[in-house]
Amino acid sequence: MRTQIFGFNKLKNLLLESGFLASQIYAVDNDDAHFTYPEKNSAILVLKPYPSESDESSRYIEIIRVIELAKCNDFSIHPFSKGANLGYGGQEPYDPNCVALDLSAFKRISGYKKTNGQITVEPGVSQEAISEYLTINGGVHIHDTTGAPKFASVVGNYLERGFGHTPMAEHAKNILHAEIITPNNKGEPPSHFVTSTDGTSFEINGKMLSRTYSIGPDLTGIVIQNNVAIVTSLTIKLLKKPDCFVAYFIPFKKDDIEQMIDTCALLRKQNTIHSAAHIGNNMKTLQLLAVEFPELIKSYSYDELDKLIHKFGLDDWTLSGGMYGTQNQINAHTKDLKAAMKKLGVKPLFIDEKKLRFIKKTLSLPDSLNNALVKKLITSDSRILRKIGTKLALRKSLLELCKIKQGIPSNEFLRTIYWRNLHKLEDSVPNPSKDKVGLLWGAPCSEISSKNFKLITSIMNETCKKYDLECPISITLINERTMECVLSLSWDRQKEKEEEQALVCYQEIMLKCASMGFLQYRMSTLSNHFLNRQHLPLPIELPELKSCFDPCNVISPSKYQLVSKNFTKKN
Repeated sequence: MRTQIFGFNKLKNLLLESGFLASQIYAVDNDDAHFTYPEKNSAILVLKPYPSESDESSRYIEIIRVIELAKCNDFSIHPFSKGANLGYGGQEPYDPNCVALDLSAFKRISGYKKTNGQITVEPGVSQEAISEYLTINGGVHIHDTTGAPKFASVVGNYLERGFGHTPMAEHAKNILHAEIITPNNKGEPPSHFVTSTDGTSFEINGKMLSRTYSIGPDLTGIVIQNNVAIVTSLTIKLLKKPDCFVAYFIPFKKDDIEQMIDTCALLRKQNTIHSAAHIGNNMKTLQLLAVEFPELIKSYSYDELDKLIHKFGLDDWTLSGGMYGTQNQINAHTKDLKAAMKKLGVKPLFIDEKKLRFIKKTLSLPDSLNNALVKKLITSDSRILRKIGTKLALRKSLLELCKIKQGIPSNEFLRTIYWRNLHKLEDSVPNPSKDKVGLLWGAPCSEISSKNFKLITSIMNETCKKYDLECPISITLINERTMECVLSLSWDRQKEKEEEQALVCYQEIMLKCASMGFLQYRMSTLSNHFLNRQHLPLPIELPELKSCFDPCNVISPSKYQLVSKNFTKKN
């Protein structure tokens, strides 16, 4: 039971007296306040611990110190890696009387094994850092990159059940082991241990050995969207850099959805589609076009947006993915994909390295000339010229998407969340918190089937229309069984009515989907407020891991309430 209520100065003095430096303690940035969810439990302050370099055994001593302080003084800790959990939540805590623990100073990359394709990263390692590290160290492997910004944390994304684009897109399944610190009881020191021995190195009689498989229980799963411990590092799998890479894009009409989705389900199961292929609607494409030419969007009314979609000849849906492997493997997959699509009367566009180089070359002209040419085409009276202009306008997005599919992170798609904030797009690397950009992502999941595809997307489209919001959807074939239907809601946080409509719309869609058994792929902070036990079909209670590992309720109280007896001990 928490008995003390701390103010900034009181807590700061406590931390200073315990040995932390004033430079490690700073006030909460109000610009970063909950641009993805409404109820604010702002941290009292932010503490940034640093790794100790004097002795490996004491590297995380400052993390352990603040845990002990929290246990003894009845405040809680909310750890975050880089604070870039865009669309699902920020770096704010879920509970008052809390210290936000900034782990971005822990940037070590270690344990890279080229023979085994694994690497160990700490919370402060960004997508850009791991990509550069792998390139410098021979370019033998690539990391499965997401559409999040370059500065986003690798560990943070894995712990929040993120996903990418390559054949290793399911990040939660790519964790070999985690190093964690559990708080334990008062009077009992925190425990620092490894959740599994998969892929670990260890010493016996002065000799370094490695273990590539584990016996006994594997606790790694408890770190995924959980609040029982602080994760100090993850060892994750990497993808062997393929000999060849080919991207493909397959546009199709809404009338062909049933045949297309059921064909994709078969192709995914037989591994012809072997990466996390995406199926985006025309609103997603329009958003990409709008960030290049914001002046095109003069109104957000459905009728006006439909006119633009028709004017620029945007396809109803587009399936995109990547093929990875040897030339022979890609030839075989290409042949199978062409044959399957031919039966549906659609033709895939394949883009190999040669075509990518050509597209890049066409962008070598000065931006002013490129933009002038494209603008002239997209404003032409000729439908054909407008469609050509649209394709040219999307070249940059296409190149950046192909980079992501090859493990190279990009800031390009950070701009698309400015859909209703286009007038604020000024910086080369946008800052959605500072610019008050509203953003919510929700991803109900189902088996890959046309019936569920139409049901979920209909719920999304009808509800968004009800609240006068656009409905950009991207379906991801995350594995051979499951698709996740990602809705990207964006709005201007400085417009009160827009925010109110977006939050209600999001909740209504996710509750409707959950009531039909379509739970989200990952929890978001906002859904933490309205999803509950009735949406989680468990015949028995989960074990109370929180009371075992964190009996004092130090780590992020109230987080992940959907399985509250497992992850949350009430004060």
